[in-house]
Amino acid sequence: MTTQRAVLYDRTGGPEVLRLAEAPVPEPGAGEVVVDVRAVGLNPYDSKARAGLVPLDTPFPRSLGGDFAGVVRAVGAGARCWDGTALVPGDAVLGWGAGTLREHLEVPAAHVARKPDGVPFEVAGSLSTPGQTANAAMGVLDPGRDDVVLVSAAAGAVGFVYCQLAIAAGAAVVGTAGPANHARLRDIGVIPVEYGPGLVDRVREVAPAGITAVQDNFGREAVDAGLALGVAPDRICAIADRAAVAELGLRSPGRYERRADVLDRLARMVADGSLVLPVQQVFPLDRVGEAFALLDTRHLHGKVVVAP
Repeated sequence: MTTQRAVLYDRTGGPEVLRLAEAPVPEPGAGEVVVDVRAVGLNPYDSKARAGLVPLDTPFPRSLGGDFAGVVRAVGAGARCWDGTALVPGDAVLGWGAGTLREHLEVPAAHVARKPDGVPFEVAGSLSTPGQTANAAMGVLDPGRDDVVLVSAAAGAVGFVYCQLAIAAGAAVVGTAGPANHARLRDIGVIPVEYGPGLVDRVREVAPAGITAVQDNFGREAVDAGLALGVAPDRICAIADRAAVAELGLRSPGRYERRADVLDRLARMVADGSLVLPVQQVFPLDRVGEAFALLDTRHLHGKVVVAP
């Protein structure tokens, strides 16, 4: 039996609970592909699951990871891409799945899109969660030319993609971030402001005509600032604070449906330069604990990626 390395954990906790284990290399079922994984972008959800902050009923040992990019290794009967075209071994793809932190991954063909030439694997493997979350949030508020949107955690992956999509739609964007990330926000057309006490006054200073919408990606601060600045609750979308959504009548994409055609569109935007997703550091699989330790600092200027 051919084996591979996979990341597992036997109890919840910090990065130290992660271990590499031997697992069989899967064979694809009908409508599935097996992918040689080249890159997995880590997401905050992965850390929350590992730490036990997300209620899971799956038994230990558990696997981790949701996004990936790689090369098709084997194809099951009837496996076709989202657009109906056949997938064949050697195709470069990106997508999403369960337990992607491994060398070889079995996923439904409907969960992959073709990786455009010129998009690095580490960027492609980081795109699905932040890209599709930002896209779903865009669908909630539908910001356009008449909008000035306050975006919290604008330098995080979801916020960074959202800012670019909103600007492409014609909106002006004010983004909260630490000073270290202000320059790269300006580079994509965002007006940066520092988060923390005094946020309302800082937003008033840079947007004297007011803001019309809020996209909150972190917590209550931007929501409260938006309300103080006169934004109606139905023009505030929050993805991080479910309690605030329920309490204040805010909007949220909720458990949106991931779609390979959306991922394909986002990947093509990366390829043509109209969407940027920075990568901070790439770690090999045997340093996955270090990758999570960096992710857990939450002081990032790009995606943390594991390359099996």
